Amino acid sequence: AAQYRIADADLVEFSAENGARVIVRALLTERQSRGSVFVPMHWTGENSSLGRIDALVPSITDPVSGQPALKHVPVAMKRYAVKAYGFAVSVAKPANLDAAYWVIAKADGGWRVELGFEQDNIDWETWARKAFAIPADVEVTGYADARSGDTRLAFFAGQHFLGALFVAASPVAVSRNWLVGQLREQQAETAKRYALIAGRPSADRPDPGAIVCSCFSVGVNQITGAVRQGCSTVEAVGTTLSAGTNCGSCRSEIRRIIDACHVLAAE
Repeated sequence: AAQYRIADADLVEFSAENGARVIVRALLTERQSRGSVFVPMHWTGENSSLGRIDALVPSITDPVSGQPALKHVPVAMKRYAVKAYGFAVSVAKPANLDAAYWVIAKADGGWRVELGFEQDNIDWETWARKAFAIPADVEVTGYADARSGDTRLAFFAGQHFLGALFVAASPVAVSRNWLVGQLREQQAETAKRYALIAGRPSADRPDPGAIVCSCFSVGVNQITGAVRQGCSTVEAVGTTLSAGTNCGSCRSEIRRIIDACHVLAAE
């Protein structure tokens, strides 16, 4: 990744010998073998602009089993440069997303969206109202900083939070899972609305972080906090937070978080 100047959350373009190309977000990890890449195959043309990774796979199958060559496809890789990154949450399903890169995912209470734009001279309020079906008379709160390229907009119909758009010159740094959760809550208080614009919860409502345990909606920050409070095993984390006590698929990730916390403590 360093060779190609790719950092976490950057956009990356992959292309193959068949002429197909995809654009995805980068996650750098030592768990991936050097010289190889992994991309989930679950994105389609309905929930992403160019995320259909199987488009890169040639039409070659095993002559006996018929298995396609999904696990071994040579690709070219480069950082996909955009002028503006975006993240959004919306009660209404996004439609007609005018962006070079976009992916949408269903979430409790609405939708979450990652975005990349090749232009930054865009009327972001107009763009958001069109993309998220927000009427012209709905209240908008936020700010735009021309120097930094940051724009943050939140839309409210009375006490109801309809959605928000965050735009920046670099990958947007906000508490994504917390913002999604706010779609289910009423937002009458001014302080709560300011927190939405800030993109992170107030001090009395800690950010759970990226979800690790889907069964119990336990985030990485909660697990890290439990480890710092003395939970040194997966079982101890499960007793404290219930994480990893249902389907068990997250237990290996919990183990890695525990190990990482111990390494940092030792350093």
